[in-house]
Amino acid sequence: MSASSLLMHLWQQGVFLQLSDDRNRILAPRAQLTPELRERVKHDKPEILKLLGFVDEYRVLIRNAFAVMVHHAHAQQGLRAFDDDQAKLTDELGPALTGVIRDSEVRQWRLDTGLCPICGEDNDCDICQEVRETDTAD
Repeated sequence: MSASSLLMHLWQQGVFLQLSDDRNRILAPRAQLTPELRERVKHDKPEILKLLGFVDEYRVLIRNAFAVMVHHAHAQQGLRAFDDDQAKLTDELGPALTGVIRDSEVRQWRLDTGLCPICGEDNDCDICQEVRETDTAD
């Protein structure tokens, strides 16, 4: 299992690894990591540190894109920049991990704002419906 696959697996399980403030350590909820997972994180630490930097960057990128889409009807320039940055980060993190992070950020945006990050409303557009179904299944 690659470091990216490990992060994706953990993310899907609700275990979110983070970088310390000095960006040299991995912060993890001890109670949620088995001894085997802790050993695996320790073994892959250099790669995970690198990936977590990209994860942080990607999460900020997604949240900024949501804000642009919700608050500006004509946000084409911002969305083009988003597409370029998203492609770069997807290359670094892999499509599976970026998909899990994106879905998590969509749910968190809805919780924080009560709005769909795509349509900007609390209605039944396709994205809103998909998020509700996923949240209900969890």
